[in-house]
Amino acid sequence: SSGINAEYGREVNEVEEEGSENEEDKSDFLESLIVNPQLSDIVLFGVPFVAPYTAMNSCKYRVKITPGSTKKGKACKTILEMFARDKASLPQERNIFKALRDVDMTVNIPGKVKISAPNLHGHNKRR
Repeated sequence: SSGINAEYGREVNEVEEEGSENEEDKSDFLESLIVNPQLSDIVLFGVPFVAPYTAMNSCKYRVKITPGSTKKGKACKTILEMFARDKASLPQERNIFKALRDVDMTVNIPGKVKISAPNLHGHNKRR
């Protein structure tokens, strides 16, 4: 089984030299990606990705995806709404979830799916 998560880009306070594409610059960019933003972090964007669920144990936002009957577009919308309504989410995280498009997320998800998450049923009852 696999899961979906949102990884965030954090502002890096170092000024990059234009035209320098060496390994150090690439590693600085990768180090600027975080899975659990803090209040002091400036969140610039979110990167949705699919990975094995067990590999995302340290991630703040994750759902389990298994084969099922829900269309992937509807599943992505449900996931984004669930993450945005989470009481533990920071205001800047909510803005990122609202800015993410489900169309961008569906490319990573194969066919029809079933989503599972600890607070998923609470989200559906609110509707």
